[in-house]
Amino acid sequence: MQFLFPYFLFALVAIAIPVIIHFFNFRRFKTVYFSNVDFLRNIKKESQKRSRLKQLLILIARIMTIASLVLAFSQPYIPLNNRGQNNPNQVVAVYIDNSFSMNSKSGQGQLLEIARTKAVEIAKEYKPGTNFILITNDLLPKHQHLFNREQFIQQVSEIKTTPNVIPLSRVYNRLKESVNTMDGDAEKSSYFLTDFQRNITDIANFNADTSIWTYFIPLIPKVANNLYIDSCWFETPSRKLNEEETLFVKIINLSDEDYQNLPLKFYLNDSLKALANFSISAHGEIEASLKYTNFKSGFQFGRVELTDYPVTHDNTFYISYHLLPEVKALAIYDGPGTNEGLGYLKALFKDDAYIHLDAMNSKNIQISQLHDYNAIFLLNIKEPGSGIINELGKAAANGASILFFPDLEGNVESYNLLLAKFNTNKISGIDTTRQAIGGVAYENHIYSDAFRKKESNTSLPEINGHFRFTSAIRIAETKLLWFKNRDKALGSIAYKDGVLYTFSFPLNRQNAGFATDILFVPTIYGLVLNSIPRQKISYTIGTDHFVLLNQLNLTNKNYPVVIRDLKSGAEFKIETQVGNANKIRLDLSNIITHAGQYAVKSDNKVIAPLSFNYNRDESDLRYFTPDEIQNELASAGLTSTTLIKNTDARFSEIFSELQNGRQLWKWFVLFALAFIAAEALIIRFWKN
Repeated sequence: MQFLFPYFLFALVAIAIPVIIHFFNFRRFKTVYFSNVDFLRNIKKESQKRSRLKQLLILIARIMTIASLVLAFSQPYIPLNNRGQNNPNQVVAVYIDNSFSMNSKSGQGQLLEIARTKAVEIAKEYKPGTNFILITNDLLPKHQHLFNREQFIQQVSEIKTTPNVIPLSRVYNRLKESVNTMDGDAEKSSYFLTDFQRNITDIANFNADTSIWTYFIPLIPKVANNLYIDSCWFETPSRKLNEEETLFVKIINLSDEDYQNLPLKFYLNDSLKALANFSISAHGEIEASLKYTNFKSGFQFGRVELTDYPVTHDNTFYISYHLLPEVKALAIYDGPGTNEGLGYLKALFKDDAYIHLDAMNSKNIQISQLHDYNAIFLLNIKEPGSGIINELGKAAANGASILFFPDLEGNVESYNLLLAKFNTNKISGIDTTRQAIGGVAYENHIYSDAFRKKESNTSLPEINGHFRFTSAIRIAETKLLWFKNRDKALGSIAYKDGVLYTFSFPLNRQNAGFATDILFVPTIYGLVLNSIPRQKISYTIGTDHFVLLNQLNLTNKNYPVVIRDLKSGAEFKIETQVGNANKIRLDLSNIITHAGQYAVKSDNKVIAPLSFNYNRDESDLRYFTPDEIQNELASAGLTSTTLIKNTDARFSEIFSELQNGRQLWKWFVLFALAFIAAEALIIRFWKN
């Protein structure tokens, strides 16, 4: 306990007054004559003892009254921290959580409105001349400047909810960086007005600065149930025309209630394409599936919807993708007499309306045209040059699939240069024996739709000689086909946005058994169909700050790139940067603020679809209780951080305690009154 006015304690010498009165009682006694006092002797002794006890209690009451009054005037208090005397030069930082969770309500109203009101109250409690810093989830550059009281209140009134979600540790670091650039002699304080949602509260990651006095003001909402769509995805990375698609939807139920047979809808280009019902238990999660077929090529904009209240921002999940009108494949061969495999490919794709196959002689190939194709076959080329190897790498980086059939008489050194380009296993030798293929990766998406049932005793084709490869552990190559001795027959490895498929044998007449086997069609056809460039079907606002697109989509690089909001029609000009592998980077920082469908345009033409969703971290409406926050502070050792639990009190009272500690003078005034009353009661009712 400490005192604001310790000099008043000298008044405790006044305690001597009732002591003196007690020992020097000047009251005169009246003499009463009585004939015989023998019968009163015992009564006299007893009355003297009771009188002495009465006077002693009166003395104690008077001493305690004077002591209580002196202590009250000394204004005792219990300090809430080790804070010293108030510094007239002060910098106050206030963080207002304006995420979606602050739209929840408590008994006093909406949390964001309460936070704004308390921020204004904080500003009004500080003396004129105090400098203020405002921080929100938007992390706006203008909030990095100092404000006076009026400017600060104006900025607070303009705060609106935002989809941005940031952890409290990042807020603290930003706040500390801003505050520490100010006058080093200033007293620095910070206030956190937030609901302390579990997803963002990472107190253990605070890099505390003991020169900043930090105060947590939790705004606890009423319990709110929430059922929401967490994410959507496809099992395969590419979409195909006239084929059934399965869209998977993850749904989470953060409530105490079970739900039965709720509808889940999928719209594609504003037309209802799929409808399913789902049931989910309390505090559970499920994966629902929606099946539909793409009947039209072009840019596809879809959304999945469910119905739930009162939290609605996460009831819809947006997706989009580009469905190619055709898949373009290119077969590169050496020349007449060496293009035996080309006939098998032409026969396979001859009457196919979706896959278009071109063929080029390696001697006459126009390298600049490789980027036009989704799948590129290297058919038994004996010695691919460095120029074509580099261009194949660029094509794969942009999303193309390279299907490599080596020639057993080819240049192994040249082949290994090609394999090294894609960071995959190199050729280590050759096996000239005739071997049958011994296994198929039926679970891989290349074969999963082609083979409904796995047959262990299926007769697979024989291959007349094959290359052997190294098997480095650090190389993440997947075997799709293998021989009975476990040698690789077909392997795949991802390379940037594309894939390299490496066969260990040539496609020629000696291996006609493979070209005429039932395994040939699903293998080649599946590889080509899955050569469609990988597409990201959705982005998250506040997390995905940029988008990478193929620069080749730009019909005219002199035209600016704009983003069009398909709902409002608003357009935003986008800053672009050219990256590696013909990629163009679109900077979307602070541009996309609403979930929905967007189109990337250049030269007044749509070149790519984009879908943005709100961060689902805000959908998890679980919060830390004040006791849990206090435990987190203790565990993190944040001695300069104080939790304010009595948030319903007026902030003027809270501020007085923060500045001067917990005031005790009122209690001592009550004690003084109680002792005065005790003295009066003793005098009035205690009879000698």
